[in-house]
Amino acid sequence: GIMQYFPGWGGVGPAVFLPLLGFALFFLELLAIVIPEAGMFLRKYGRRHRLTGLLHLIFLIFGIFNILLDIIPPLAYDVTLSLLGTALALSAAFDFRTAHSKQRVKNPASGALEDTTIVTFDEMLEHSFYQGLNVVQVLFLHLTPLLSSPLLRAAAALLATSPWLLRGYFPVHSFSANYSKQGQDPRTLVAILYRLKKYQYLLYKHVLLHGLNASVAVRATALGSRHSFRLYWLALNTAYV
Repeated sequence: GIMQYFPGWGGVGPAVFLPLLGFALFFLELLAIVIPEAGMFLRKYGRRHRLTGLLHLIFLIFGIFNILLDIIPPLAYDVTLSLLGTALALSAAFDFRTAHSKQRVKNPASGALEDTTIVTFDEMLEHSFYQGLNVVQVLFLHLTPLLSSPLLRAAAALLATSPWLLRGYFPVHSFSANYSKQGQDPRTLVAILYRLKKYQYLLYKHVLLHGLNASVAVRATALGSRHSFRLYWLALNTAYV
């Protein structure tokens, strides 16, 4: 098989190695665009966000090698990656708060699918909530299987769900409002993509978040060390950027 050409790389099978290779090609293409403009990370305006973004990008790329070579324990890597994602969202929100306020930015829809869209302060603040959920979920998925009692695992699942009690303190943007406004053609490409984003969100919330948490609480499945999960977590955090 293909893996005979890559001995000693963490016992990763083709089902994980080939997607990782795809990730590597994606990041190579991204770096080909970013490196000539690397000075953007050092500019004064929004420097905190720029440097956080650079660190986050480096850590994402490092994740490919970490899955193959086990340089950092999976729990430490996954939690750090999620914390970096949260810091990235918050730094974007507050570094550009004035320039990206609703009073100054008038977007046709929430989200970033329109050609002229500028992500607002409220949108980044909302995004930080979901990045924070990633931190809570990955801690739950790594640590809960260590609990032998089903009652303790159920309690851990409730605790992992508790951040939703804070949801009302963050801005809320409706996906459906982006494609169901009066006078809007729901058949345009952008409207269709926003509808798909809503379905994607429903899949994430009910299956990949609550569903996965409930499954681990019931079955005590140790996902954290599996190469397939580590690939999934890398993909999820890449998609969040």
